[in-house]
Amino acid sequence: MKRAKVNAMTTNNHLNFEELDSKTYEDYSKTANELLEVEHLDFENSKYLAKVLFLLKRHDESIEQLERALSQKSDDESIALIAVNHFQKGDYENSLKFLDECLERDPENQTLLSYAMMSYEFQNDYENAVRCGKRILKCNSKNISVINRLIDCHIELENYEKCLDYISQIEYEDSYKKASILHKAGRYEECIEESRKIQTVKSYRLAGMSYHKLGNTVKAVKYLYKSYEKDPNIDTLFEIAEIYFEAGDYGRAIHFLNDALLHDPLSIEAHTKIAHAYLNTSHWDDAVEYAKKAIKISKKVPQAYIILAEAYFQLESGNVEKTLEVLDEGIGENPESEDLWMEKGGYSFPYDMFTFKESYEKAISLNPKNPDIYHEYIYLLIMNDELEAAKRYYNQMLFYNPLFEKSFEELKKSMYL
Repeated sequence: MKRAKVNAMTTNNHLNFEELDSKTYEDYSKTANELLEVEHLDFENSKYLAKVLFLLKRHDESIEQLERALSQKSDDESIALIAVNHFQKGDYENSLKFLDECLERDPENQTLLSYAMMSYEFQNDYENAVRCGKRILKCNSKNISVINRLIDCHIELENYEKCLDYISQIEYEDSYKKASILHKAGRYEECIEESRKIQTVKSYRLAGMSYHKLGNTVKAVKYLYKSYEKDPNIDTLFEIAEIYFEAGDYGRAIHFLNDALLHDPLSIEAHTKIAHAYLNTSHWDDAVEYAKKAIKISKKVPQAYIILAEAYFQLESGNVEKTLEVLDEGIGENPESEDLWMEKGGYSFPYDMFTFKESYEKAISLNPKNPDIYHEYIYLLIMNDELEAAKRYYNQMLFYNPLFEKSFEELKKSMYL
């Protein structure tokens, strides 16, 4: 018969399950049933029953027996086991309450510290998890498991240099994660060097993105395409196209976006980005064609309406009426799009000042924390010599963005230049 697996960590003074380690689950169940029939259990039997119930995963009953034992006698092991019962239930807040009580008397107990660390991790409280991990390492500096968990906590906290400090202390086996951390830490040359050792789909991609950060478009595309050859993934094609977009090479961007359409002929993103590329190269008819294709696939694409509106504006030699018609259609389908409302406001200026103001104020109401909306609105208000209104919206912007780098006078001066 299979022996029961003890699923609690052991230590010198807490959570000692050796007395039960040779029993089977059937034995546990029989023992529990027998002891639960006893009307008045003494301290030792209540504690023993609590351990049996814990191993049977009957955590609420285990806690009840431990509380009964503690009513008879103070006992750190019972308090610790209450904490672990709560942990197993996923009640990390109560688990920490009892763990803290034990750790006050036994601050170097690695088992309890590890449970506390995990409780914080499961609550996404990585700062306190790190604090517990550091306390464990003071007791045992070679605890590889804790070092690896500290690395993961520091990744969540975006303390990438600290991650690399811990990695340097051990023989770190996850080369890709190390390369990824190097990338996030901005150490792109080292990331490339580490990635080359691995030569996987993900490592080629990481090397490509690192070359992109270093401004080397040719090598960035080379390594991203190596990743694509190993795993033909449409997302990689979008990444390559985006690199060419940033480099202003719209022809190559369109080439890779067309490859993306071979993967997914109904890709809204590919059609919209191709339309954008044609817009940037003044191919207005092509921009209209692809923007319309994107809208045909889904009308919930604000950017496609914005591109289509701009393309019509250029084709119609500044015909605002057709442009606003497209934007109104887009707003009808996407009434919560701040970008569409901003575009409508911009194209209405200075021909229809009521619509201009109404549209920008609607955009601001949708996202009052977006400084770009205020910036454009303030700029146009200053152009129209409405300085009082411009100052009012400038002050409103500062309420949400107190670190905005320019004073109103500097902003006004720069706009008149």
